[in-house]
Amino acid sequence: MAIGIEKVDGRRARGLRTRDAIISALLDLIAGGDIAPTAQRIADRAGVSVRSVYQHFADVEGLYADAADRTYEWVRQTAKVIDPSLPIARRVEAFVDDRAGTLESLLPFHRAVRLMEPSSDRVRNYRVSMEKWEKDRIAKVFAVELKGIETSRRSAVHGAIDVLSSTDSWDHLRRGGQSARVGRQVLRTGILALLS
Repeated sequence: MAIGIEKVDGRRARGLRTRDAIISALLDLIAGGDIAPTAQRIADRAGVSVRSVYQHFADVEGLYADAADRTYEWVRQTAKVIDPSLPIARRVEAFVDDRAGTLESLLPFHRAVRLMEPSSDRVRNYRVSMEKWEKDRIAKVFAVELKGIETSRRSAVHGAIDVLSSTDSWDHLRRGGQSARVGRQVLRTGILALLS
């Protein structure tokens, strides 16, 4: 009886490793600039057959959705905790440093996901959930300043910081030829202006 359980557990573990390797391969290819890799390139990178890719994922949407889940979980887990009692200049600096680093890392994946979204509710829902998390984070980091803004303007200022620090805005800056350093300056200047 124990032997049968070990075989099932071993098979399951191998299956999970293969699935993980396929997701990692997709993310590696995207990070390397291949934002729409074929199943063959993903399989080659993962060291598995194309058949194996489709055994673990019913379709490309499922693969991208799992990759989105993993990527956005990484964002949440690695986000720097910023003490809301710090002076505003230090909080803005810490937020910009953390957010710009994340945005730069996410840029290839953001572009890949945008290609997939029109045909994938799951992928789009992951992005929307991530954007809500980021907006809530802004509200916590800059709670003191936002509470000090008159109610009629508070939502607009919060929304403007959210847009300014979004992957879409970062992508716009970078595609426009701006460096990551200039992107940080834009983010820093914009947030300070909005909260002053």
